[in-house]
Amino acid sequence: MPIKGFYKRLFGVAFLTFLLNKFYLRPWVVEKELADFWQIIVFSLPNFIEAAMGTLILTGVFLQLRVYRNMVLRDIHIYWMAVGATAVYVISQELKFHNLGGNNVYDPYDLLASIIGLVATFIVLQIVDFTDLQNNEHHK
Repeated sequence: MPIKGFYKRLFGVAFLTFLLNKFYLRPWVVEKELADFWQIIVFSLPNFIEAAMGTLILTGVFLQLRVYRNMVLRDIHIYWMAVGATAVYVISQELKFHNLGGNNVYDPYDLLASIIGLVATFIVLQIVDFTDLQNNEHHK
């Protein structure tokens, strides 16, 4: 399944941003004792990225599953399924129902960042098709 280059680059930038935030930006903001606003941003950014990357990964998985199982699902349904499944994981993690992503501490800003990541990714999926497939009977 040919994934659009836009999403490959978006995923790569998100992953690189995650790493830079964790190893450089976050320690620098803490060391410099910057305002609470900046600390909230650097500590909640991983939740935004996790929601976005999870949605993109599941979108690809579900689109591939649709092809292999010859399922008749429109792209919008796939996007909703990907966002929904990712939401269950990231929100339940933030609410401490599980610790699959690490030993989490409840933070309302992290929860908000996760929700914003889910919504933003869904909007981007609506604007830019995920695959390069044209005239696909399942498409749109």
